[in-house]
Amino acid sequence: MGDELSNLLMMKDLLPRLSGKIGETRLRKHLQETPVFAGGPTHRRWGKKIVFSGDDIERLLKSLECPSKLSVAPAANTFTSVEPSAEKAYLRAQALLTKSKPKHTGQNARRSSGRQEFTAHELS
Repeated sequence: MGDELSNLLMMKDLLPRLSGKIGETRLRKHLQETPVFAGGPTHRRWGKKIVFSGDDIERLLKSLECPSKLSVAPAANTFTSVEPSAEKAYLRAQALLTKSKPKHTGQNARRSSGRQEFTAHELS
């Protein structure tokens, strides 16, 4: 277990090796977008820290060289029509026509907006 931990590199140790290729901000974004490449992880988390094994570094370097995301499926293009279909427009119109409006009668017809009226004997 101790040998495994000694072989791990932290972000601050890896950045000097990658100087000129990529900066810390872009590397963090790349790691977030590409957590897995070529069937293996590009990095590991140890609490809040990002650590790298030897194999992780190899996969990371390959993922940086390869602009196409081999491990990520391309997003499907989705399009929505601006105008609703004729059937949907008809159903919406029917719903508006058949919608009954509630009738208020009697004491329910006057709605108070939270205002309360007090009589003289209630205040005493």
